[in-house]
Amino acid sequence: MASAFNWVVAAGFTSRLVAAFQIAGPGSMSNLGTPEAAFLPKFIGAQVNQTLNLPWGGMNVTNTDPYSSRPDTGVTRTYDWTITRQTGSPDGVPNELLLINGQFPGPLVEANWGDWLEITVHNNIDNEGTAIHWHGTLQQESPWQDGVPGITQCPIAPGSTYTYRFKPDLYGTSWYHSHWESQYASGLTGPMVVYGPNHVDYDLDLGPVIVSDYFHEYYTEIEAGFLAKNVEVTSSDNNLINGKNSFGDNDAPLASFNFTSGKSIRLRLINPSAFAVEKISIDGHSMTVIANDFVPVQPYVIDTVTLAAGQRTDVVVQANGSSTDSIWLRAFKPPNCSPSKPDSNLALAAIFYENADRTQAPASVANADAYNDYCGNDPLSQTVPFFPMTPGDPDVTEIVPIELRDNGTADLWYMADRTFRVDYNTPQLLNAEEGNLTFPYIQNVHNYGSNNSLRFVIENPGAEPHPMHLHGHNFWVLQEGPCGGDTVGSDTQGDTSGGMASAAGIGPGQVGHGPPGGPVGQPGAGVHMNYARDKAVKRDGSDSGSGSSGLYGNCWDGSITNPNNPQRRDVQMLLPGHYMVIQWNQDNPGIWPLHCHIAWHVAAGFAWIVLERPDDIMKYGDIPSFMSQTCQDWDTWSSSDVVDQIGDGI
Repeated sequence: MASAFNWVVAAGFTSRLVAAFQIAGPGSMSNLGTPEAAFLPKFIGAQVNQTLNLPWGGMNVTNTDPYSSRPDTGVTRTYDWTITRQTGSPDGVPNELLLINGQFPGPLVEANWGDWLEITVHNNIDNEGTAIHWHGTLQQESPWQDGVPGITQCPIAPGSTYTYRFKPDLYGTSWYHSHWESQYASGLTGPMVVYGPNHVDYDLDLGPVIVSDYFHEYYTEIEAGFLAKNVEVTSSDNNLINGKNSFGDNDAPLASFNFTSGKSIRLRLINPSAFAVEKISIDGHSMTVIANDFVPVQPYVIDTVTLAAGQRTDVVVQANGSSTDSIWLRAFKPPNCSPSKPDSNLALAAIFYENADRTQAPASVANADAYNDYCGNDPLSQTVPFFPMTPGDPDVTEIVPIELRDNGTADLWYMADRTFRVDYNTPQLLNAEEGNLTFPYIQNVHNYGSNNSLRFVIENPGAEPHPMHLHGHNFWVLQEGPCGGDTVGSDTQGDTSGGMASAAGIGPGQVGHGPPGGPVGQPGAGVHMNYARDKAVKRDGSDSGSGSSGLYGNCWDGSITNPNNPQRRDVQMLLPGHYMVIQWNQDNPGIWPLHCHIAWHVAAGFAWIVLERPDDIMKYGDIPSFMSQTCQDWDTWSSSDVVDQIGDGI
């Protein structure tokens, strides 16, 4: 249940809106969340109530493994973008933002499953490179288009242009964002929808509902503050729905959505936050979850959806109100999960049924669970993929503790005693394609050769949550839970009752503002990081190894939730004092980052780079022809301009 403080904040915010209420219209920075936003089709080219001639033919959720089979429509969808830095006021406060075609959030990217996307990006930022990552796409046919500078490409130089061309491998709801430093925290992000088969019928598709934290400082200032040795964790200034909310008493317009009574309505919930955990609820309505990330799941009913940074959940809502109803959609970021300034935790959007009075604010009451402060995802037992897949025994198991520590000049994150930084001028994938498999130690590249599958046991002895994301794959989430007893991070000589979580003074699944004895991100009393460090096995970047690397503790007892069909997704929340076990098949030759999706954390070295099937990478003889011009443009620009690489570069 929410604390009294959270309820007071919510009640005060709602009553203020009733006094001065307005919704965003055509003059806003995006038509998402305005009355002008149309319902989405079942697929591009669909007619009303059309069920025949599906672009993907007879492929459906039940009969097709999307990781190995996908349609080819022969269609290419094209977009042309110009990225600029300019002043915008999404919450009524002028702020320096990075915009695509002047929009925030960025334009909606749409494709049918089996289409190709061709997106031309013009970088008009005068003193920064950029690159766009298509979150959750596997890039199985185009690993060089993953959009990570220094890993799969050189950055797009100021004044230069690059065209991404790739086929979305999976279908459903996702988003795109810059992967240069923390640019996406200053607005360089937007939604992506790949229309595909449905295993749960619905009448209307409301489209993207984007919920995110928001900062009134440009990302470079925040990132530099985090990397400083005193670890300035910047609290977010606001919370937004489709890029809209008011701030303080400025009465800036809110987002709104349209419901039709008696209809079942799909909502595509997306969290592109730099840090925040988001709780999404609709007053007086429950939601049926039908997909987590790009993975259709067996439907289950829930009142509040929890999304960590980078995650998506598709839901179907039964519009069971009357035609004159108006209600609130709420996005709440629990302050114990996400550093936030006072009164910045709640964003509201008005939902109007077809005959509602749109001049009046809704008077609906929050669901009982709307402000719960649990930071984790739904139970693994509840999130069962609709298309079943069973993981086998892994060829390699890595046990990876994570830690924040001072390297002498900055506070950086370490995974199994390794931190990370890229070289923009020599992308790792291009080196691997040319047979250069020895990388600088600081690039934290781990060569897993042609092993069939990898398993990672990731242990979090600290006091902050970490949404873990893997590029190029959906991973199975085999298990998660608290680390207790004789484990890494616990005081094995004196702590026998709660392991890491109790040592930090934190209840299961919760995150304190800071554990006893230290600021946010530092171990509290009884948490001994040296145990993990002493046991760390330092891997050479060219080591292809097999077996188990490191002995850090026994957090995991070997159990697997739903062992015949564990949850799959591309981001999973790792709680403080907890571990998680993930596994994936090495079926996608390339170089893929595994990283925390908190912007400030990944910028501070929180990334482990997976070099997958390098012999097969060498067969991509056309990579240089795709990327050479981008690297030439970058070399020309960076040879005469100072590259201010504040963090690790991604």
